[in-house]
Formats: sequence, C-alpha cells, structure tokens
Amino acid sequence: MQKAPGLPLTEAVLFGWQTVKSYPLFVIGTMLVSICVPWVIERGGDTFLDDGFPQVGIKIISVAVSATFALGLAKIYLRFRDGDRPVFENLFDGLAHFHKYLGAAIIAWVAILMGLILFVVPGIVFLIRLWFLAFVIVDTKAGPLDAIQQSWDISRGRTMELLGFFFLLIVLNVAGLICLGVGLLVTLPISGLALAHVYRNLKPRVAVETRAAA
Repeated sequence: MQKAPGLPLTEAVLFGWQTVKSYPLFVIGTMLVSICVPWVIERGGDTFLDDGFPQVGIKIISVAVSATFALGLAKIYLRFRDGDRPVFENLFDGLAHFHKYLGAAIIAWVAILMGLILFVVPGIVFLIRLWFLAFVIVDTKAGPLDAIQQSWDISRGRTMELLGFFFLLIVLNVAGLICLGVGLLVTLPISGLALAHVYRNLKPRVAVETRAAA
C-alpha cells in the first residue's frame, strides 16, 4: 500500500499568516468580537444584576455565545481556505448549531480528561483526534456524535503529524503572548486559519458536497 503524503503543515501556517496580512482588520476584528462579547456578558451580569439573579444563567448565555462564535470563526476560516470571501455575518452562522458543538465538546472533554487522568497518552490522542469538531459541524451540519466520529476518522493515521502541529501552534501562541498578549490577536487567527487549511486537506470540499447531496 502506498503511504499517504504528509500534511502540508508549513504551508498551513503560511496560509494563516498570508490571510491575516491580507485582511488584518476583518480577521482581527472578528477575533476581538468573539473574545470581548462573552466577556462583556459575564462582566455585565456581575456588575448590573443583583445577587438574586441566578448567575448560572449568565454563565450559560456566555458559553452559548462563545460556542456560536467558535463555530462562526471556523466558518470564516474555512471560507478563506476554500477561496471565498467571508463576511462579518458569518460570525453568527453557528447560532443554529451551537448546541451540537456544546454537546460534542462536552463528550470530547470528558474523554480527554479521563484519558489524561488514567494514562495521559490516551488523553493527548483524544485531544488531537477530536481537534476538528467545530470545522466538521459548520462544514457538514453533523450532530455531536457524528461530528466526533468524522473528526476521529479524518485524523486516523495522522496523530503524530497533528501532535507536532499542535506543539508548533502552542509555540506560535506563546510568542504572541510574550508580546504583551496583543500578539495573540494575530497568532490565534493564524492558528485557526492553519487548522482550517489542514482540515480541508484531510476532508476535501468535493467530498463534503457529495455527502450533502447524497
């Protein structure tokens, strides 16, 4: 059997950098919105609501908004990867699917934490293999369990490559953090765009469109 070609990891990071450099206001602006709006919701709840209001309600709203924006960013990054020009409204495209993402993320994090607690290595494997949940959901409209299965399937045989990519992005974002934290507004979008590039390499668009038409 012929060995599958390696993933274009360097190309993915360069794609992220070139995209941020070409559309800095849009890319950094959408990242700022996705970070600031949930923070404002939580701070506003703490500041303006009295102690009698259930704070858990504010937390739930904040988490739902964060999940919506996570899916929206995934959609924006995939549109860039597919050669399309995303619009700001794409940031809200995850509104109809945020519950799927939350369900999938809860299941995934339970598996990851259990793996880390018991044997460490399985937890890391789960983290890497379930890295693409947001992209799968916005790309295929899959439910939680199907999204987990698809992320697991497309990363099969790629664990070590993706692990190296994971550490590369950690180094990149640590560098952004060192730059007074402001650098994260650049390195986080680069990471998301790079991950979208890798995802599309693992799951080509034509396969997605064929699956949707079936």
